[in-house]
Amino acid sequence: MPNFPRRNSGSGSSWDRDRDAARARPSQSLQRILSRHMAMEYEPTADDANVDLAGPGLHGKLECRVTDPQKENEGTQNPFISYLVTTDTDFKSFVNNHSALRRRFTDFVFLQKHLTREYPQCAVPPLPDKHKMEYVRGDRFGPDFTSRRAHALNRFLNRLALHPVLRRAALLAQFLESDSWNSTMRSRAARGMSAGEAVAPGVLETWTDSFLNAFAKAHKTDRRFVDVRERADKLDDDLSTVSKSVSRLARRESDLEGDYADLATQFQKLAQLEPGVQNELTSFGSSIQSNSQAWKDLREYTDQDYLGSLRDMEAYIASVKALLKTREQKQLDFEGLSEYLTKAASERDHLASGPSMGASGFIRAKIEDVRGVDHETARKERVRKLELQIERLQNEVEAAKKTSEAFDIEVVKEVDDFERIKATEFRETLGGLADANCEYFRSTIDTWQKFIEQMEREQRESTTS
Repeated sequence: MPNFPRRNSGSGSSWDRDRDAARARPSQSLQRILSRHMAMEYEPTADDANVDLAGPGLHGKLECRVTDPQKENEGTQNPFISYLVTTDTDFKSFVNNHSALRRRFTDFVFLQKHLTREYPQCAVPPLPDKHKMEYVRGDRFGPDFTSRRAHALNRFLNRLALHPVLRRAALLAQFLESDSWNSTMRSRAARGMSAGEAVAPGVLETWTDSFLNAFAKAHKTDRRFVDVRERADKLDDDLSTVSKSVSRLARRESDLEGDYADLATQFQKLAQLEPGVQNELTSFGSSIQSNSQAWKDLREYTDQDYLGSLRDMEAYIASVKALLKTREQKQLDFEGLSEYLTKAASERDHLASGPSMGASGFIRAKIEDVRGVDHETARKERVRKLELQIERLQNEVEAAKKTSEAFDIEVVKEVDDFERIKATEFRETLGGLADANCEYFRSTIDTWQKFIEQMEREQRESTTS
């Protein structure tokens, strides 16, 4: 029997009407399920075009680059870093095929949050934290921090550009080429606040749902999504292990960079003390300094590009896990509504078969006798109200089933897109790491070959003279 709320105020027929009215409407938890189902149902937004006229897909070119971090409003109370966002595309929805605009980090945050809100069926790539990145040390206005953040933002846009749906989002197009982006943010923020006030649940209800869902498990598990979750967990663990190893490698490369720079400085000092071999020592010190620069270039790619991509991929995996959790929530909503429907139908059938002879039925009958209420009339009224509730629940169960099944299809597509984006990013970053190592060794060989040739040339000149 459903756990319907009871009212304790009033007496006589008024109390009886309140009691029957309470029995006729869903419980608080059921109302939350219905409101959440209606709020989260995947439907395209009506206020603007979500995708380019060409429709979602990988056809067409969209290339984005984030470079050149610069400090703006320096000397004021509100300095910030802006980044140059360069875009090349052949999308018909873009006004220009090429654009270059400066955006600050809060602009990226706005874009990411609104894409997440407008595309709940997509695992929108995440952004690094606003004021800190755990793996970055130093001032947030310093070159090391801003350079790493520029690389992270570049990966964020590249992932959007590789996504068949998000790459066609109208908001992304405005972000990449609109000169009135600030006006767009203000208008969307105002629209979002008004919509949020209309449908936002209470804090206590939201917390209660989150707490209960943390322990709730779907009765019918889909093996496809269980496998995806297991693969995501395994990949997350593997990336964490690789990240630790690469982090140690980057520290060693940084140490070698510093050691070679110190060694070059000492040879320059030694050259001042040994006039007889000053040229040789100076040349050797310059070669050591070039070697230090080669270590620096390799370390920067290892640290900022490759290690940063591993850390960002871990965050991307967290977005996929959150999407799987949302899918499970929709299944739980469907199962919860189905359970309420089953209980309501069972209670209706029980009442329709005759008066209840249990303890609750006995107490109800005695109370009705005291109030002078006809038992048969009261029973038929309860059956009628249960019929109305069952009719409503049947519609909601059918809608929740369609939503859950449609969301399952979207999640399957999203997992495939994630695998493709991940493979593309891994190929690029691993290829870049290999190229960086090849360039280091090529630069080192060239440096020392030039040194040897210079020494041999000077030796020949000294012997001939």
